Amino acid sequence: MASPSKVAVTYWDPAALFQLIEPELRSRLPLRNLHWKSPTRPLRSINSLLVDLLPYSPPPPSLASPSATELARVKSTDSARSNETSRSASRAAPTRARRDQPRRHQIPGLRSTPYLKIYILRCDDNDSYKNTQRKLLRDWVSTHATAPGAEGHDACQWLIVHVVLPGTPAAQQPRSASSAASTPGGSSGRNWMKNSSTTLLDKIRSDFNTGSGSKMVERVVQVRIPGTHPALSTLSPPVSAAAATLTPEPPQESEMAWLDMISKFKALILSSFDARVGQYEEDVREKDSQRRLPGWNFCTFFVLKEGLARAFESVGLVEDALVLYDELEFGLEAIIAQQEKGEIIGGSFVECTKESLHWIEEARKLILARKSGNGNTEGVVEVDEILPLDTEAKPYRELILSNEISIFDFKCYIFARQVSLLLRLGKRYSDVNTSSGESGTTMPNDALEEDLYRISQVTKRGVEFVTAVARILRSDLKAASVTSHGQESDNSEVKIEKSDLDAIIDNLIASWNYSVCNQLLEQTAADALPKGLLDDSSNLGLLPRRSSSLTGAEGVVAFAQTEKGVSGIEDLAGGRAELMILARTVLEGLAKRKGWFDEKGWFKDFKEPDMVEVDLNGDGDGVVKDEKGSTEWVPEGLRYKTLKEVMAAAEDDKLHLLFVGLSEKAMKHYGVAKRFKSAERVEADLAALRFTMKDYPRAAAHLQRITNFYSDQGWGLIETTLLKMYARCLKEMQRPQEYISVLLRLLFKSASAERDRVRRRAGHAIPETNHGELSSASVHGYVEEVLSLSQELQKEITTPMEKLWMDITVDPYPRHVEERDGFEVIVQMRYLLSEPMEVDKIILTIVPKNASQTQSCEVVLSSASSITMIPGTNLATVSTNWTIPGTYTVQSISLTTGKLVFTHDVIPKQTPSFGLTASTSTRSSSSATHLVFFPAPHALTARLEMPKQIHLAHLRTVEIIISTGHNQLKMGEVRIKSGTAGLRLMTGSLSLLSAPENAITSPLADTPGTVHLGECPRGSEIRLSLPYTSETDLNEITIRLEIDYTTEAGSISGEQTFLYSHSVSVPVALPLAVNVQDSFKRNALFSRFTVGTSYGEVPLRVSKATLNGSDAFRTQGGKGCSGDITVFSRQPASFIFRITPKKSSRKSPRESRLEAEKKPIELIIDYINIDEQMRHTITTAFLSSLQSAGLERYQHLLVPLLPAPRSLDSAALMGIVPPLPTPEIPTTAIPPQDRDAVLKLFAEFFNPSNRLRLVKHEKTERTIHIPVEVPRIERHITADLEVLPTESGMVSVGEPVKVRLTIDWGKGVWGSVHDGTGETRLATYEVRNDAETWLVSGARRRCFDIHLGGGMNSVDRLEEELILVPVRPGTLRLPPMAVTVDGGVGGDMEIEYCAEAKCVDVGVDVRSVTVRIGEGLGGGSGVGIVVGGERM
Repeated sequence: MASPSKVAVTYWDPAALFQLIEPELRSRLPLRNLHWKSPTRPLRSINSLLVDLLPYSPPPPSLASPSATELARVKSTDSARSNETSRSASRAAPTRARRDQPRRHQIPGLRSTPYLKIYILRCDDNDSYKNTQRKLLRDWVSTHATAPGAEGHDACQWLIVHVVLPGTPAAQQPRSASSAASTPGGSSGRNWMKNSSTTLLDKIRSDFNTGSGSKMVERVVQVRIPGTHPALSTLSPPVSAAAATLTPEPPQESEMAWLDMISKFKALILSSFDARVGQYEEDVREKDSQRRLPGWNFCTFFVLKEGLARAFESVGLVEDALVLYDELEFGLEAIIAQQEKGEIIGGSFVECTKESLHWIEEARKLILARKSGNGNTEGVVEVDEILPLDTEAKPYRELILSNEISIFDFKCYIFARQVSLLLRLGKRYSDVNTSSGESGTTMPNDALEEDLYRISQVTKRGVEFVTAVARILRSDLKAASVTSHGQESDNSEVKIEKSDLDAIIDNLIASWNYSVCNQLLEQTAADALPKGLLDDSSNLGLLPRRSSSLTGAEGVVAFAQTEKGVSGIEDLAGGRAELMILARTVLEGLAKRKGWFDEKGWFKDFKEPDMVEVDLNGDGDGVVKDEKGSTEWVPEGLRYKTLKEVMAAAEDDKLHLLFVGLSEKAMKHYGVAKRFKSAERVEADLAALRFTMKDYPRAAAHLQRITNFYSDQGWGLIETTLLKMYARCLKEMQRPQEYISVLLRLLFKSASAERDRVRRRAGHAIPETNHGELSSASVHGYVEEVLSLSQELQKEITTPMEKLWMDITVDPYPRHVEERDGFEVIVQMRYLLSEPMEVDKIILTIVPKNASQTQSCEVVLSSASSITMIPGTNLATVSTNWTIPGTYTVQSISLTTGKLVFTHDVIPKQTPSFGLTASTSTRSSSSATHLVFFPAPHALTARLEMPKQIHLAHLRTVEIIISTGHNQLKMGEVRIKSGTAGLRLMTGSLSLLSAPENAITSPLADTPGTVHLGECPRGSEIRLSLPYTSETDLNEITIRLEIDYTTEAGSISGEQTFLYSHSVSVPVALPLAVNVQDSFKRNALFSRFTVGTSYGEVPLRVSKATLNGSDAFRTQGGKGCSGDITVFSRQPASFIFRITPKKSSRKSPRESRLEAEKKPIELIIDYINIDEQMRHTITTAFLSSLQSAGLERYQHLLVPLLPAPRSLDSAALMGIVPPLPTPEIPTTAIPPQDRDAVLKLFAEFFNPSNRLRLVKHEKTERTIHIPVEVPRIERHITADLEVLPTESGMVSVGEPVKVRLTIDWGKGVWGSVHDGTGETRLATYEVRNDAETWLVSGARRRCFDIHLGGGMNSVDRLEEELILVPVRPGTLRLPPMAVTVDGGVGGDMEIEYCAEAKCVDVGVDVRSVTVRIGEGLGGGSGVGIVVGGERM
């Protein structure tokens, strides 16, 4: 039988030439990339089309009659080649005789006729063609190629293949006359041109090509055989041996010829297919339009439309074929629905199939033989070996055509065809050797390309098919039983009861359902599925046996893992799992009817330990005996071999194994399909069955996984049953840790039920929850058993505390312990079990509220002794010896009893985060309980202070003050750590300022960063000085102090060690800034020190400023260096000091200078920071108010809340603290009983009328020592102008005045410490001319040399005389001058202009003049002037 995926091509080969072209032709098959376009359909692409090359064989005479031929056409095996033989025989008669015969009844679609007919022609020369071959070709065309029936449903095309043998005259010709010019210039070509101008191929084409113009169909191709072909010697007549020496055809031309043949194959086959489809569609439309007419038959319509579907299938358009079968299925459903309503349409169907009647009769014989004791069952076939869904199992199409098919068979046939098409779409073969001449050739597995989505459609439709058709089968079997009952002999001594008959029908349906599931599972076993889904040896006939299995730990099946990137695998696995569940349901039904299964399923064998069911109405012990099913088992009707063997066994062991195999495989498939809930439901049944089989390890492994599933689904009864079953398994396996865990889960369920009851009593709307009918009595003794078994465990078991307790709260107000450091907190909880529980320890863990809090560590509070939990509310006190001030959040509460730990996480624990934006939302949750810890009033505390004496010449220091309070320390240890970035603590230089005797047990330098404490009395204080450095200027530093100490007063748990940990801070920025301005004189230095504020609007009060001299210099202060001076930001204070060198006869100036550099002079300023003074005043007054109000215990909580001082300038002027704003009070940290008193205290203290006067206290007084370095200069140069005395003793306007300019650069007292290098430096002086005051004459500007070195001939003075002429009278300052010196070695030069402060009184010169008129001198006459007289 030809494969439905191939098109038939028949060839006529009278000269036996097919063997010459067969290898080359088959190498080019299948046909690829065919494109079919129908006017009514979109373009269809056929990637690959298989071709079945069939030789023509004449029909035998016995099949030439019309009746025989007609019978062959209606068989379901219509594709057999015998049909082609019959049709070929019918065509042997003359054409006219065939046309005169009446047309025989033919049903389209029942035939498999060729799409293309080929005639293989041997014609060696033109004469042979003209004389014989042309007539033979014409007879073949008229007889076979264009015979009646070659159009419409059996449309086909024909083609002539001219095979040219080597060495023949035809081989010497070109393919066509048009190509003669391009033929290579050989003798054969020239000879042919002399004899003829038309080639043999042209003649054949001219005679047999059909049509004309653009519609011409070419039906002739030519293939030339090379001379080296091995099959040439077998031909008759043979080819000359000289043909092998001839030049072969070029490979390009040969390839073009073969491509031409393949292209004609495609075109002609598609032409035949298009004609057939068009005819089928026309007939289908015609029949469908007659649907409402009387006599319309659905079976005839079905066969006709199925012919169209098979035509699509034959060319590989499987999807189009599947659509037609889906339409036919829908049409059948519509016909059945209409007939059920009483309408007569579409013909009738038989009530039952012959197979159903046969099955009923066989079962009757078996049951009669069993009941009568007569074992004679000869001829009875009890097991069916055929597949239930096989289109070749019976002549379905013949039954359809004859209207003798039942609805059940009709459904089965349509579904079987749909399955075959879906499998063709899902399991395609690649283009590797897919063409074969034999119809039964199988393809290699490695060429298979699977479409898992298409295969999954088989499983999806299969589930729907089995559930729907099983009901149709039941109706079919009942009809068959009625028919069989009517044929039963009334003389039979043994009668068959109705119940027996019903059991037979149930068995037959179960067998059919099971066999269909088995067949579909075999057909959908795709290679792409994970190996574990197909490898299993426990299926007992359901699936092919495999050599390996995929199991988890202890042999328990594990979910198979799907491969990434495989599309459709989840759908396929899920559909296969549904089929397995259907098969498993069949097993459950059979087991239930045999008594191996009841309403409780596989849970029927589980009972509570030490509990039995009692009949209260019975006698005796009243125990109800366990009985099997009351109905008799009827084995007849089971026709599937596996089911028959399983149910024939006396025990249910084989059934269990088969059920386990199905369940495990379904679980694997559900796992791949990611349908985990379905897998867990299957696993529950599997676990119960394992328990029934006493396979406790595997049952426990299953129960371990599925109990959580039923808990999440809210199925309390099933969960409780499974938990108790799981506990039994673990107990039998002697696994105490897991057993305890399961018992705890049962206790949790009991507590959950009690929790719901408590909430309902409180008026909460709690929905009814199924807790599995679990009461307190059912878990009685579990607590004691759990506690006793937990003592033997090596590891702790941690469970949530909420499972057994509710209303867990923590008192948000920590309490101080009397005469002992630390805190205690009360924890309240409601215990939900009825059985008491002894708790060894309760632990409360708290963490800082803010992640940025400096002391980011956990604090643990624990109970001092064991506590017995009783039903109801319980109170417990937990305490700690740690004092770590700050705000904390309750993180968790844990209860420990034996190896059981119950935890309650108030906030989830945070994993360490190394990002830049740490989230604090969890810790600051509003629902969490916050605790504020602060030391008791007299507890051990530590603080930082600025030192009273601040030496800027030394390292900066801070003082650490440790107050023991009411503690009498026996020993302790102080650990000092930096808490500020860039701060470096010089712990190796730590020094002790003050402490009680024996308070420090080891030298501080031995253990840097750690101070070992000895015995310290109550109320003592230890003061340490700690130097530090920093990378940048810091305004405030923070130091982390951790103090472990032991006191004589004991603590909890018999321990005496306490811990104080706190990050203390102190401002270290200096509040003042000092600037200095120096003025050098010949024998003294005058320095002006300006003291101002360094930051903000914080004024200072300077009480004294002193400049201490040194061994080299003597200092002298001016007026105003003592007494309170208030310094503001815009009003600094200035202090002037005179500095002169000391004269020492024993030391040279150089030595004195070096000594002065080693020990500089110091500026000492005593000051009070107004901000610090105000803080101290406010704090002192507030502490006094707390003590008066009896709220001293809150001082460490409330004092840090005091507001910062403001209006400091006003306070500094008036000496009164301005009104302060009321700070925000942490009411949540103060117990309700003290809250009102604290609020009242704050209201009174921060009342604006409450004025505080600034109090001067020694704690706020500071002294700062600032080293002052005397400037060092190379030379001290003096420049001076001296007015020389005039004759008249006065200076008059316009009168020249002599001035001596003197420049002296001798060393003096400020000379350099160096002896000089002998270097000469160029200097310039200039006397500036002011035209409105003086006129300068002389060397007003001059350059001169300054000799820095010493020596006998060295000059250190310059003198010049200038003439000044005053321009106006008055007191005039001498003209300004400037001296500049070029750069040289050593430091700078200081120039002192002595003439800047000199003035000259300038007056007006007035004289008397005598004029005499008269005689001239010597007795002559004239005028004469006598100058003389005094100045006026």
